[in-house]
Amino acid sequence: MNINQQPVYQNPYTAMLQPRTNGINWVQGIEGAKAWQLPANSNVMLLDSETDGRFYIKVSDNIGMCNLRVFEYQEITDSPKAENKVDMSQYVTKDELQKILNSLKGEQTNEQPVQSAKRRSLLTE
Repeated sequence: MNINQQPVYQNPYTAMLQPRTNGINWVQGIEGAKAWQLPANSNVMLLDSETDGRFYIKVSDNIGMCNLRVFEYQEITDSPKAENKVDMSQYVTKDELQKILNSLKGEQTNEQPVQSAKRRSLLTE
């Protein structure tokens, strides 16, 4: 045993720190986030175990006063959102459009001789 070696003392306040699990800090609701202890000039992200998708960012200033911000996140997927889907019932198909165009063309060909005959009669008078 070395006489010059200082004995190692454990800080009694380290037992009061919240446990960490794989670097993820879990709290039970906003009250758990408010109760989370932080040293001065530090910050932490806390995940809510009660509300899916909610997390908290807690920041302390140089005198140890804390500010808590609440966020919600959601999964981003490659599939289109339901909001972006177009209601196709309001549109016509190509076949329906072609039928409409053909019927309009048929009406124009039937009306044109009548219109031209009227025009001829007006011109001869």
